[in-house]
Amino acid sequence: MKKLFILFITILSSTFIFSQNVEKHPELKNIIDSIQQKYIPDKRVSVYEINISGKINSPILKGYISDKHVHNELNKAVKNKYKIFTDSIQLLPSVELGDQKFGVINLSVADIRTKGDFSAEMATQAMLGTPLRVLQKDGWYRIQTPDGYIAWTQQATFQPMNKEEFNIWTKSPKIIFTDYFGFGYQYPDKERQTVSDLVVGNILKYEGEEGDFYKVSYPDGRNAYILKSQSRKYNEWYASLNPTGENFVKESFKMMGIPYVWGGTSAKGMDCSGFTKTVLFLHGIILTRDASQQVNTGIPIDISTGYSNLQIGDLMFFGKKASDNKKERIRHVAFYIGNNEFIHASGCIRIGSLDPAKPNYDEVNTKEFIRASRVIGAIDTKGIWSIDNNPMYKVQP
Repeated sequence: MKKLFILFITILSSTFIFSQNVEKHPELKNIIDSIQQKYIPDKRVSVYEINISGKINSPILKGYISDKHVHNELNKAVKNKYKIFTDSIQLLPSVELGDQKFGVINLSVADIRTKGDFSAEMATQAMLGTPLRVLQKDGWYRIQTPDGYIAWTQQATFQPMNKEEFNIWTKSPKIIFTDYFGFGYQYPDKERQTVSDLVVGNILKYEGEEGDFYKVSYPDGRNAYILKSQSRKYNEWYASLNPTGENFVKESFKMMGIPYVWGGTSAKGMDCSGFTKTVLFLHGIILTRDASQQVNTGIPIDISTGYSNLQIGDLMFFGKKASDNKKERIRHVAFYIGNNEFIHASGCIRIGSLDPAKPNYDEVNTKEFIRASRVIGAIDTKGIWSIDNNPMYKVQP
């Protein structure tokens, strides 16, 4: 009981001290906030965590920033106001990582959370073979995925690498798993021991062939055999891709019934924006993570007078329009499939209709359908990368 009381007093005191520090540095807080608003409008893709302590005329800044330019701008702005201050901000990637500032996902699907804790919300997922930037180690690892998203995962989910190791992996020939579910086997025999499960979109290193199997290796060096009937050589697969709205929808229909999972971006389960991301990835395209990010990508489609401008495969966005005192809020995304219908992740992957006369009429989403955009014609523009043009899939200089 005594220990609990001491812990309570300690937390209360820490909270009070932090509150006091912020209150006695209102101008400094305004500087910190203004730098964030100017350079980091979206904290999902950049780390900017600043705490204030110290005396009024000699403050101490602690925390983390992942952008060197932003760190420099903050320093300049603070110097203009304070003659004496202490900059104890850590610039990420952390020096504690040494040269292991890269990594590759080592599981069929890796969970990535908002904080380094199992009880934290799942922010996103990454599939086997996904390259990472490693930013920080604090029990768990803070990492950045190719769509720019920053969150936390366990070291067990990925293989840390230095630049040389990462580049060797990047340049090596690959195999992509093209079936929706399957396994890697210890021997070229599907009746033998499995090495791991696999899902569509998993990428492994090509090591050779034996009969009906490709021999592959994982980022951590494990070897396995996967059926040729369930996979393809990556370069052949990539060259065969034909990204069209019709093909987006065709792939979407293969996912019918897959359950909705908050934060999911794989065939094991996906949320609404994870669904659109996964479909596009299977066409060689990387899309930003969340619906509220995806809405700012692609070619805007005018829906002010109805649905006639929509084409099959367009992204549809649902939410609340901006008002005098509230910003626009995007909460959901889907693919348009024609005939005033859309396919989306809601409970599971399913089809809804904008037509009140249809049995699958979705009244809530119809009333909140506020924006649409087109990926076709906008690949390799803001927030939409072809895999080969994404910086994290390239050899690092």
